[in-house]
Amino acid sequence: MERIVADHPGVHHCLTRSADDIPAALARLAERGVGVLAINGGDGTVGQVLGRLLEASPFERLPLVVLLPGGTTNMNVGDVGLRGSLERAVQRLCDWAEQGRGRCRLLRRAVLRVQPAPDSAAVYGMFFGAGAIIQGIEYCQREVHTRGIGNEIGPGLAMARTLWGIARRDPRFVRPVTAAVAFDGGPERPPEDILLLLSSTLERLFLGMRPWWGDGDGPLHTTLVRHDAPRLIRNLPALLRGRPNRHVNETAGYRSRNLDSLQLAMDGPFTLDGELFHASREAGPVDVRSGGIVTFARIGR
Repeated sequence: MERIVADHPGVHHCLTRSADDIPAALARLAERGVGVLAINGGDGTVGQVLGRLLEASPFERLPLVVLLPGGTTNMNVGDVGLRGSLERAVQRLCDWAEQGRGRCRLLRRAVLRVQPAPDSAAVYGMFFGAGAIIQGIEYCQREVHTRGIGNEIGPGLAMARTLWGIARRDPRFVRPVTAAVAFDGGPERPPEDILLLLSSTLERLFLGMRPWWGDGDGPLHTTLVRHDAPRLIRNLPALLRGRPNRHVNETAGYRSRNLDSLQLAMDGPFTLDGELFHASREAGPVDVRSGGIVTFARIGR
């Protein structure tokens, strides 16, 4: 990548080794008047950069953001980023930036702002999950990423293994979380055992999945499946496509809404873009909402 960038003097490159380096790197790029910011990293790195842009941006105006496929997990890239190999994506970006080659499509997405507790610092990302999703992520980190399988294939394999475990009622993969949930700041529902809970501002998850279908105009596509929801395996194809059949309804334990905010009082782990965090009722409810809008540039051939 550095070789390609070196051939394009109008493209500035800042290397960061940890999250602590991000503020200084963004400040240097802002001083140079950068209008397009490319992020080369996984979903976790993307969330850290977007959070800094939204909370304490050094830019007078938020730059367009380009996501490169350079990390271990790149679900965000599948929706709003540059697909393909990293080398080809960087070359395509540089050719577009300096010569105007290629087609550019602008995509606006909200970014999740998640506060693990009322007194906690907020973290940012684009996919929030709890319940059996946690076991899938742990399996992915333990069995998939260690074998060098990344991009969309890794999460896809982890999802397949998780669903197989749920189908067989394997206790390693069927671990519901007990949570009291509130939608859009409304009244808190009684605690319930939740097998799957996800909330995302993406319009497409890995492998083209769109597991939401509910009402509402909010940016948080949110789906909840209770532990006792019947016919789960039979209903999964419809659920993952976002096309519920007559068995997928709220009475049966399947709920989906497009929300402005989500609150959960729970004890246990949750994930934001593949990173794991812990919530506790004693500390206070987890708050999930939009932290702002970012415009992504998807550059095609």
